[in-house]
Amino acid sequence: MKKTYLYGLLVALLGTAACQSDNSLNPAQDQTQVASSSTSIAAEGANVQSSGVVTGNLNTAGPSGARTASVALQQEILTYLNAARSKSCLCGTTTYAPVPALALNTKLTTASDKFALDLATYNYFSHTGRDGSQPWDRMTREGYVWRAAGENIAAGYPTARAVVDGWLKSPGHCANIMSPNFKEVGVGYAYTTTSTYKYYWVTDFGTQR
Repeated sequence: MKKTYLYGLLVALLGTAACQSDNSLNPAQDQTQVASSSTSIAAEGANVQSSGVVTGNLNTAGPSGARTASVALQQEILTYLNAARSKSCLCGTTTYAPVPALALNTKLTTASDKFALDLATYNYFSHTGRDGSQPWDRMTREGYVWRAAGENIAAGYPTARAVVDGWLKSPGHCANIMSPNFKEVGVGYAYTTTSTYKYYWVTDFGTQR
């Protein structure tokens, strides 16, 4: 079994990507502090198991009254991700060839949406859940049996277009989006006025065994 990990942290809009839209968020126009992070794990071998905590539940209806993603918003994110994957994309110094479109997966979306809501409700920003779970643990919890798994999270971006462009400007996030190892994605979003960044986004990427 071989595992590879990628971690990154971004607290600004940095860099450029050839596959980002022409109307990406301009830091000079929007001074809202933005934070984002990416992580991925790719596993090879027939007997790969999820790591870490896979029991228990994160909050699904917190006291903050946070709003979660609509189907339309999830489809909008999916459209932007697949638009990027449909052509060559420069992620940092690496050029990725076009790759097949991602399919929206219900189990990954459930994991993403629950985690986005938890981030917004309890006002934290990390790939590690309050219960100690990692992204692949939360996917496993929803019944998604993966052989490759990854996650992008972001906070502070007010629109779907802005957050995808933000991810495409970051080499680690962009690599997750453009990875040929991922066939499916789940989209999560939560908004609350009581949290630091207000807008919280999660995309869980995966390929099933």
